[in-house]
Amino acid sequence: MINSILHWNRIALEATRKDFSTDDPTKNPAPQQGGPTRTSHHLAIVHIAMYDAYFGAKGKQTYSNFLPAEIPGTLSDDGIRIAVAAAACLTLIDCYSNQKNIFLSAQLDFMSMLPTTAEEMSAAIAWGSLAAKRILEMRENDGSEASDDPYTPSPLPGAHRPDPLNSGQGFLGPLWGQVKPFGIIDLVKKVPTTRPPKMDSQAYADNFNEVLNKGRDVGSTRSPEETVVGLFWAYDGARNIGVPPRLYNQVVRAIALKHGASEEQSARLFAVVNVAMADAGIQAWHEKYLYNVWRPVLGIREAEAGWGPTGIGDGNVGTMGDPFWVPLGSPPTNQPARTPFTPNFPAYPSGHATFGTAALEAARQILNLAPTFKFKFVSDELDGKAIGANGVRARFEHEFTIDSAIAENVISRVFLGVHWRFDCIEGQKNGSFIATQIAAKFPEMA
Repeated sequence: MINSILHWNRIALEATRKDFSTDDPTKNPAPQQGGPTRTSHHLAIVHIAMYDAYFGAKGKQTYSNFLPAEIPGTLSDDGIRIAVAAAACLTLIDCYSNQKNIFLSAQLDFMSMLPTTAEEMSAAIAWGSLAAKRILEMRENDGSEASDDPYTPSPLPGAHRPDPLNSGQGFLGPLWGQVKPFGIIDLVKKVPTTRPPKMDSQAYADNFNEVLNKGRDVGSTRSPEETVVGLFWAYDGARNIGVPPRLYNQVVRAIALKHGASEEQSARLFAVVNVAMADAGIQAWHEKYLYNVWRPVLGIREAEAGWGPTGIGDGNVGTMGDPFWVPLGSPPTNQPARTPFTPNFPAYPSGHATFGTAALEAARQILNLAPTFKFKFVSDELDGKAIGANGVRARFEHEFTIDSAIAENVISRVFLGVHWRFDCIEGQKNGSFIATQIAAKFPEMA
């Protein structure tokens, strides 16, 4: 028996991969939904539409609060699956219009596997289409259109500026924190945030010295296993791979398959996971541009007096800067001619930590997973096909518990040299809070 949610989740994730694809490895992809923020936003829309199509047809509460009169009469199980397909197809077309024909073809192929009457098929398509239309209408003018407005960086020590090794990278999402949340009303007010450590503090010095040594490209104290962790969880918009929300959906798929999640469980699981990640992105980007913390590539290079735009230095007696320090960096997988880079938005908190913890913690709670639950996963960064600087990387399958997956994902950014540990701790805390709030309330707003 086909699981319509897993089927269309796979198609959605392939769409996000294609969105970051190009036939020319010397050119950067030009995605329609660039960055993890936009990808998480649109994956939430797709999975809410599927959720409403599935549960609305069963007479249960929907996210979009459909009235009983709006919901069709009884649909068979296959009729409900056709409704899910219609909802997924239309929202995917809205998100990734360049792939419209792919989605329409996939919908026809899917419906051909489901024996049903022409009358029921028509009713099911109409209902799924209404579910898609409703969530798309609800998200009109939600603030996502204005998120790439110009941003003027500060020259002061501690403030984020472009990666000096990739000076033309610009800034991603300075206004994304103003986007309307999906799952938590007054999101940025409700998440209990913590200020980053002061630049002259011992806590800052400890974090500085850790990434100075662990995150550097050449001469690092990072072990081979730690290098693998950094690469495994990367997904930094790489060609033919994409961004973290795709990665965490892939991980949740592995969890759902190992758990044996039913179609009904899958509908709730992927809606909650993707709503949690969408809100995680909004909250993280609000906090990023609120505190505007510089990345290690700036903090380490400009720590000493005389270096940087102002020459002030970081004022911390516990740090010793290196103006020539280079991070291992986010890997430009499948584009070996490009150099590794630091992402183009402030450090605090880590988006990876916030997105990943929100997704994995939501999966734990929705499926009621025991601490001993284990699953295996192969990252696209290490799938035996991905190309790194030294050729094709070997395939690596790793086994996790939920806690070990969260921990590895969180610390991976330090091993790449693109985050301070305090960025990662804050992201983990916030992601867990967001997941718990949404898992307890969904489909209502928390």
